[in-house]
Amino acid sequence: MTLALFVGSLLVHELGHALAVRVLAGPGAVEEISAGSPAIFRWGLLRIGILPTWGYVRFDLSRVSPADRRLVAVAGPLASVGLAAAFGVAATMLPMDAGWRQAFHAMSAANFCLAGFNLLPIPPLDGWAILETWLHIDQKRSELLRRIGAGVVFAGSIWIALWLLSRR
Repeated sequence: MTLALFVGSLLVHELGHALAVRVLAGPGAVEEISAGSPAIFRWGLLRIGILPTWGYVRFDLSRVSPADRRLVAVAGPLASVGLAAAFGVAATMLPMDAGWRQAFHAMSAANFCLAGFNLLPIPPLDGWAILETWLHIDQKRSELLRRIGAGVVFAGSIWIALWLLSRR
């Protein structure tokens, strides 16, 4: 159940980005919203996967200014912080058994971590999207940096997972 809640958390994060794109660029600017992989559910622009490995919102970059791209990038972590607060409040105030309370506290912490991690200035994370708008990097170099950054994030995630598993 916690896995499903975290995939839902990724979706809320990405919906934060999508809402910002819609407000700033207008209807039709969002091309795809994805949370998790591999995809097990598709509906319109939405794609949901079973594992909480990655999420993104694909949209027409030409419809937003660099300042608007920064707002779009920040909207996802803000949605994660809001969800973290909601999980924390629910765990504290709603009547539930100890297992659910523990899961909600874990989801609150996980969403705060998701927000913080995504603000790191590593491509393709949200922190990079913010930094990239000030660096004025050409499209070809930006794509190369995104691919390298994605590899670093993936390798780092695997290393952390293996380290955590080895501690048990």
